[in-house]
Amino acid sequence: MAIYQNTKPQKTSLMKFLQNTLLFLVSLLFLGNLKANPDQFVKLGGKVAITKESDQWVKATVPFVFVTHPLLEKFKTSKPSNKGDLINVEFIDKIKVRLSLCFANEYQKKSLRTLKLPDAEFYQYYSAEVEYMTIKFDRNTKYAHFLFPAAIAERDGFLTSYINAVGYVVEIMYDGIPLEISDSIFFDKYREERILQKFKQQAQSNAPKNEGILLPAHIVNSNYLEGVGPVKRIKGSGY
Repeated sequence: MAIYQNTKPQKTSLMKFLQNTLLFLVSLLFLGNLKANPDQFVKLGGKVAITKESDQWVKATVPFVFVTHPLLEKFKTSKPSNKGDLINVEFIDKIKVRLSLCFANEYQKKSLRTLKLPDAEFYQYYSAEVEYMTIKFDRNTKYAHFLFPAAIAERDGFLTSYINAVGYVVEIMYDGIPLEISDSIFFDKYREERILQKFKQQAQSNAPKNEGILLPAHIVNSNYLEGVGPVKRIKGSGY
């Protein structure tokens, strides 16, 4: 008795597997291109500036400048066949700027100086991020603003005429992919890459303990969005 086997499902599964593999390889290639060179797509427009904004707030400002649109090559080499392929390179979407700050609790440091504890015992880490739905793509310097409560800075002894951060970490992402940026980590007098990366790890690990203290400035006043673009509201966060 002849036995007939339907091979169509196997062919369909094989085609689906090949398509998924191709998409995965393209994604890896795209990710590799975005991380290829520091400052290839975006760079810092200077150091993070920290100043007293008012009696209520200390302001931290991240200046950044676009260099090359991540989708420029795709725009040049392929013609759109549907709405999903259409690219407007005069704008760039889904840009996220994350700032992590480290301050030393000078009040504790002074009060416990007889214990001779290492400086790191008094470090306090804070972070916040803002995601822009779209930004006009040009070479003008953009500014991402963040606010820190002045009362906490005064309580912890670092609210002075010149506010010194122990260090900071700036991360800029395009559609969830981190973009390589030079000088994105500052930590006291240290310049060695190994130490800077360790500081970044400490910021990422410890900042969640102080979640909600450092804030994107636009939740206090939408005027801080001037020169950038509309932001994505984070569900359940209040902003």
